[in-house]
Amino acid sequence: MFHTLVFVLEEAGKSIRRNGLMSFAALSTVTVALMVFGGSLFGLYRLHQFVASQPGRFRISVFLHVDQSRAATLELARRMRGLPGVESVSVVTKEQALADLRRKDERRQTNITAALGNVNPLPDRIDIRVSPPERSTAVADSLRDSKRYPQIEAVRDERALLEQLLATSRLVRNIGGSIAALLFLATGVVIQNTLRLTIFARRREIAIMRLVGATRALIRGPLVAEGVFYGVIGALLAGIALASVLTQSSRYLGRYQTPLAQGIPPGPSVPIMMGSLLAVGLILGAVTSWMAIRRFLR
Repeated sequence: MFHTLVFVLEEAGKSIRRNGLMSFAALSTVTVALMVFGGSLFGLYRLHQFVASQPGRFRISVFLHVDQSRAATLELARRMRGLPGVESVSVVTKEQALADLRRKDERRQTNITAALGNVNPLPDRIDIRVSPPERSTAVADSLRDSKRYPQIEAVRDERALLEQLLATSRLVRNIGGSIAALLFLATGVVIQNTLRLTIFARRREIAIMRLVGATRALIRGPLVAEGVFYGVIGALLAGIALASVLTQSSRYLGRYQTPLAQGIPPGPSVPIMMGSLLAVGLILGAVTSWMAIRRFLR
């Protein structure tokens, strides 16, 4: 078994060296195809991460009655922390709300708070973050029950925008999965056609090996090993190129962090991306070379 493996690898190496131009063409084609596949898949994954992270930013804002005491506000916040799906609860006092409003007035150069004088008409507010975001509607509806929560005057949950974002997230996930599957098939077809050309150039060599009694496994072995070589080395080169581009782009975009981009989970690390591409290259190289040689072994 060991000697057979050594023979297969030696024959694959000799074939790659003898057919240098075809080998270069096959390797470059596989590299470009895997670069397109990996870059597109990474872009789709980051788009899905961005869209999926947006609903988690929404909070339910609960406005209490103006005459509500601070102790009653804190007690209500404690009760809300025990609700199913509630991830975090924060209390914004009427003094904090007025201070925030005055700071906004200074930035916008308006005089809304100046007319209030020493009067604070704002109520205490409780901000609630729900996880998963799909439960926001149920939590908001339960808080609107005036019998259970008579201290609450109004609940703002922006459910219309949240439902749109959740629907967009599902759409991006479904379409992204379909596009990824199509890209995988297209990459496999490109690699298979490329390997078929290299095998076609050696059809006489294959015919001679069959005439002298070589088994199908002995003929197929070096060619499959050659396909695995193209797939793995092409994936390695594609991964290095993509990692370089992503590293440079991350450094550039890191200088221009915007509030919209904050809170998005980090993308996959370079080792994970390289490992994924190598696995795809190995699978595609082995499967497509196996399929490409079937025609010449009939």
